[in-house]
Amino acid sequence: MWRRLVRILLPLLFMLPMTFASAAPVKVATIHFKPVLGDVPGNRARLLALSEQAARAGAKIIVNTEMATSGYAIFSRADMAKVAETIPGASTEAFGKLAKQYGVYIAIGLPEFEKATDQYFNSAALIAPDGTVAGSYRKRNTLLEASYNAIAGGPVPIFDTPYGKLAIVICADLFYPHFARLAAVEGADILLAPANTGVDLSFLKQRARENDVALIVANRYGTETRGVQVDAFDEDTFTIASPFPYDFSYGSLSAIVEHDGKAISQWTDANDGVVLGEIDPPDQHIFPVIRRPDLYALLNQDTLEGYTFTQLGLPAPAAGILVAADLGNGTHAVSDVVAALENAITKAKVEHRKVSLFVLPIGTFATDEETILDQLAALAKRKSVDLVIPFDNAGAMRQPTSILFAVDGGEVTLHRYVRTHRLANEGIRPGDDFVIVDRPYGRLSILQGPDLLAPETTMVMEKLGVDVVAVSADIGTADVDVVWRTRAADYLNIVVANGSGDEGVFLGGYPPQPSESVGEGLVLMQSDSGLVRNKKEPRHVDVTPLLVSCALSRC
Repeated sequence: MWRRLVRILLPLLFMLPMTFASAAPVKVATIHFKPVLGDVPGNRARLLALSEQAARAGAKIIVNTEMATSGYAIFSRADMAKVAETIPGASTEAFGKLAKQYGVYIAIGLPEFEKATDQYFNSAALIAPDGTVAGSYRKRNTLLEASYNAIAGGPVPIFDTPYGKLAIVICADLFYPHFARLAAVEGADILLAPANTGVDLSFLKQRARENDVALIVANRYGTETRGVQVDAFDEDTFTIASPFPYDFSYGSLSAIVEHDGKAISQWTDANDGVVLGEIDPPDQHIFPVIRRPDLYALLNQDTLEGYTFTQLGLPAPAAGILVAADLGNGTHAVSDVVAALENAITKAKVEHRKVSLFVLPIGTFATDEETILDQLAALAKRKSVDLVIPFDNAGAMRQPTSILFAVDGGEVTLHRYVRTHRLANEGIRPGDDFVIVDRPYGRLSILQGPDLLAPETTMVMEKLGVDVVAVSADIGTADVDVVWRTRAADYLNIVVANGSGDEGVFLGGYPPQPSESVGEGLVLMQSDSGLVRNKKEPRHVDVTPLLVSCALSRC
């Protein structure tokens, strides 16, 4: 009998928020810095002075920028050899002395050389208060850095400290949802992010909120450029040069952001600076929505590999007018949907376009009564427009549902999706799976607002080859648009009808500007599924921790 009880109760325990030992508030610092390309001794000396300034101000965790000791514009192994060093090595030893003197943790970005394999890495080392190297992290996502940067693997390391669990990612790793999520699921409290890139504060706040993890981002400013000319090359002089000068001034931001998304402090000035702030790790960690690892298995399959992707059976790339509408507060009838749809069709005609997809927000209808479904199906057929309509479906246990009325050759097919993710304090019975349907304007996924609060959801959509995500939502937070915008960055066109906020269409990939349309009541925009077909994701990353429920970390 007891074994049977264990089998029943153990999965329920995994659904509960996990409690950790409370860490005291900690003063932290991020170093905003402009390295001089190739001047390792000079950069090191200046960084030590800035880090000491932070330590003397009381910071116990200090983060320096990416490739801080060397500068960034390096285009070959031969160039890297001039500035790279081992870990441990000269730079970690110098920062170790400082860390030990003040009893602090220091993260420092630097070019690393691994003697045993003759490989180079864009790395970050974490120095412990005893002066030793607590560990290091090697950047996973590189573009032109492939000219020297070797492929790094393994888990995102987690470091236990008196101030909570620390994790490190570097620059572009933060733009993919995988790495911050892996760190958070493994229990990280504070994510250290050395960077050399333009970044938006609203994006950093979103990464912090969705993972319930504080962020310390250390960035640089200024420009770097160097002529590259190789008449003949070997393995070391082989070059992948940048087609443009590196300009780190645009969007240069160093920031400290709390786990709830509150910006503690930030720095955008084009001069060196020490940014201080205090982080207060929560007594209890909880994600905005309950994760569904049973739905994420595809994350560890390489469906986006070039040849495999061509075999996904995707509909031909095509354009389509995507519409998000809100009928306003109160009880609604099908006649209200008719009026809103006709308004959208009229607006599209002005641009000589035809509406492809029309999405309404949560709260439109209470229940999916047969008479309502029949009327909506008739409307979809009459107007030859796909409709996505949500139904609350309250009962003993709510099952929030969205129904796609898909029109093909005069026939209407209904596809029913029951929301798969529930808010942490929400009493609903989640659905069993996602619903993906191929339409003339692209491969379509039907979701609801809370589903997108879990970054794994759109990660799975990518793996399935989804082009368009139709989202019915009712989320009233002031900056909720950042959620949709961040998910569109995962190479998806997202159309959101939000009962408690703006409607929006957000285009993924690299579309011509403008890339989004946001407003209250009715928005429409043309998407092109061809612009999101070149899906980008980090390679050589094991996401197994995202696929399991675990009792020792936040899952």
